[in-house]
Amino acid sequence: MAIGKTVEEKLCKSIMNTDQNVRSAVVIDKKGNVLHKTIHRTFREPGLEKWNDIHFMECTFEIYTGGKFDDLYGTIRYHHSEKDNFIMFSFPFDKNVILVTCTKKISPISFATKVAQLINKDIVEILQNN
Repeated sequence: MAIGKTVEEKLCKSIMNTDQNVRSAVVIDKKGNVLHKTIHRTFREPGLEKWNDIHFMECTFEIYTGGKFDDLYGTIRYHHSEKDNFIMFSFPFDKNVILVTCTKKISPISFATKVAQLINKDIVEILQNN
């Protein structure tokens, strides 16, 4: 199943509008290549432009490695990690991963639940249209 640019753009925009503390939404493929990114215009840290393919590959590795245990533990909905100045979330989306960065003013579980529901809704729409 191929996901078009419009779906990625729509999803990133929806995620950005979920909470005022969201700073970026980036869709990457399983090799860590950026497919689409949306960055809040006042967002400066971390500089996504400075992140290299190895960092993005590391994020996809976490999601795909965990996915191997879906039968045992259930489907991974998200992964999150806290850095010094922000929180970063990784969400599986078809064969891609969505990385979302937020300020530390956000409730991680509540936010991750909202975004996971958005992603599931979009996947259902994609399957219905194909």
